Amino acid sequence: MKIIIRIIMFLLLILECPSVMADSNIQADIAGSPVITDNLITANINLTYLQIGFSRLFANTLDEYIINNNNPQIKIPVTNLYLLCDGQAYQLSNTGMQLFYIDMLDFTRTAQKNITLRLENTGELPAGTYSVPIRFVNRTNIALEYECEFLFSFTIDEKQSISSFSGEPNIILSEDDVFNKQVSIKNKNDIRLDITSNTDWKLWLDTSNIKELEGEYSFLIKNAAGSITNYEQNYVRLLPNQHYLLARGTSTIEGLQPGNNVPSNIVIEYSFKNSDADSYLKEGIRQYPLTYVIERE
Repeated sequence: MKIIIRIIMFLLLILECPSVMADSNIQADIAGSPVITDNLITANINLTYLQIGFSRLFANTLDEYIINNNNPQIKIPVTNLYLLCDGQAYQLSNTGMQLFYIDMLDFTRTAQKNITLRLENTGELPAGTYSVPIRFVNRTNIALEYECEFLFSFTIDEKQSISSFSGEPNIILSEDDVFNKQVSIKNKNDIRLDITSNTDWKLWLDTSNIKELEGEYSFLIKNAAGSITNYEQNYVRLLPNQHYLLARGTSTIEGLQPGNNVPSNIVIEYSFKNSDADSYLKEGIRQYPLTYVIERE
């Protein structure tokens, strides 16, 4: 009787379906959001499939690269992508199907299998949404094959930062400088700003915390390195409550491997002089609160 029932089910499936079947016969759904950490991205997947006799489950990618949808020139080889099933890791590719599970329970049922996709050796990535289509195939022992596509996708958020260990510009007006109204006094400590960003960026100097300036202050960018595309190259006088565009640049991420974030930097010289020929200034240190702001271009 059991054999007769199986034959009837087999004939019904043959009549309803071609040799390759899709849709509800196999389905891949993500379980939660992808987990993104340094150098590793994982996503849990739940496979639901129709088993007729025993099943063999295969997977492959449909593209050679995982593409940044915001900038298709940024792409990760799919050879960095692995499928984890029952403690085993299987490297995926677009050139051949990878067998990763055999279900030996020999009867007809709807089965489930939990797997994990793991993208390794990513390093830091430029911001944007990355994706690659993956095909899952279920081959049964009665010559039926089912397949579905799953879009593996994750998003890298924008991230910019500025770091400096130079402190505030330190300008010292000596006793002799009080009476020398022609000299421009430079800061004792040049200010170096290190910039990291996974997008194109621009850097501003904000003087909104300064209400009044004594004398004439100016800045000059003495040096620029890294991914900077242009920067202010002239002496610029500082005034209170202003925003000054210092520099623009591209992403500081170079390549797609660990240790690929190479900071860009600028070195700023600040200077001071007495612009009023009829007044004298007191000697001492001149420091004012300056704020640096980085944002996406």
